[in-house]
Amino acid sequence: MNQRKDAQTRFWIRNPDSLGNLVDQRLIEAANRVWERARLTVIRYLAEDTEAPEILEAAVDSASRALGNCRSIQFFEAYLLRSVAREAIRRYRRSQRLAYVDTADLDRLAGPVYLDLDSKLDDAKRIEILRACMDEHGRTMYDLRVLGLDWGYIAKLMGYADAHSAEVQFRKKIDKALDRFRAYHKSRSKPQRSE
Repeated sequence: MNQRKDAQTRFWIRNPDSLGNLVDQRLIEAANRVWERARLTVIRYLAEDTEAPEILEAAVDSASRALGNCRSIQFFEAYLLRSVAREAIRRYRRSQRLAYVDTADLDRLAGPVYLDLDSKLDDAKRIEILRACMDEHGRTMYDLRVLGLDWGYIAKLMGYADAHSAEVQFRKKIDKALDRFRAYHKSRSKPQRSE
């Protein structure tokens, strides 16, 4: 099953919220609209999307409770995305704490390693993180190229003058995404200072 579709099936908004208030339908619709962006935000900080449904569900619950307490939320989508980003950053920082493991446990966990499968999984994860570093147009162009469509068709579809213009713009988007990707990996490899 497609990883994104699998994640979408795990996404569920509890109605009523944790205080017993009915969740505003506009809030549920906003959550469905921002799902992919929220998922990519979580990937950007946590390098995987397994916690994305839980984080977005909690953001919707929090927004619903705020509305129930007569607080006004003007832009539901922006509120949800900001909440998701804050929680993803909080979880990223919490995960940076050191965990010491006994060497006997490491030997048992290591077990047999299948290098080909591991490298394929690593490559897939890198591509997913790189996609998360792209803007929406860059992701669309990337997906169209993966599907085997030529630059002429992509140029017409995306509103560029010709195939060359589309390719040049895509390369610029890839360069920006690679800068973000490198910055992400550089920040993850730095040792955290104890406070």
